[in-house]
Amino acid sequence: MKLRHIATAAIVVACLVSGCASVNKADRNASTQAKTFSPITDKAVVYIYRDEILGSAIKLHVSVDGIVVGDTGPKSFLQLALPPGPHTITSRGEKIASLSLDTQAGQTYYVWQEVKMGMWSANSMLHAVDTTKGQDGVRECELLQTEAPAFRMPDAHAMRTDAPVADTSTQSASDAAQASGRSLQTEGGPASLDPRVTVPMFNAAQNIAAIHQCDRLVRVRNVEGDNAHLFSTCPSGGAPLEIICNGANCHEGPPQG
Repeated sequence: MKLRHIATAAIVVACLVSGCASVNKADRNASTQAKTFSPITDKAVVYIYRDEILGSAIKLHVSVDGIVVGDTGPKSFLQLALPPGPHTITSRGEKIASLSLDTQAGQTYYVWQEVKMGMWSANSMLHAVDTTKGQDGVRECELLQTEAPAFRMPDAHAMRTDAPVADTSTQSASDAAQASGRSLQTEGGPASLDPRVTVPMFNAAQNIAAIHQCDRLVRVRNVEGDNAHLFSTCPSGGAPLEIICNGANCHEGPPQG
């Protein structure tokens, strides 16, 4: 116990002398975009966050499947786009901590990197946490640059594209709508890729899906201005969860049919 107290004091002194660990932070706009928690249709999004100041002078190295993705510092997080399937996340402090995740495309996962006191340096543990705890933790942190190109998130415009406005004087109403980025999407298309679905509306619909433990890959039935009818499939295999939105105000709708 005495050695542990000595180790704790040593890390506190190190933090006071050298300040917080220097890590590669992304720009503020990228950090804000990451906190919209938008999914990707063909990959899993994984957040690894460290929301504590304990061991603030110590970097913790993070790898996925043996590939280095970055170093975390206090109040920071990584946002990764991983192919569906099993993955092993590793956090290296004084000792190595590992966590296995079996991911699915279109799903989002949250991993808390808990900082522990080691004998001579900081240690860590990795925990898979639920959506509410994960998003609350991420919101307290700032985004880091991802060192592994294969695991970087696509650009925001690639996730939610709006086509440029064209001259619609000789076009039909549907053609004009497509040119303005408000085309009528095929029913069942991902809401995250539909330019008519705003980010606040999408986030509110995702929260309804999460409350009912349904798929967070919300899909579109129809959108008319600020009003949208969305839906999500549920693990129970029953009827889809119907979600009715007016702007960012969403609630469960009546079953179809």
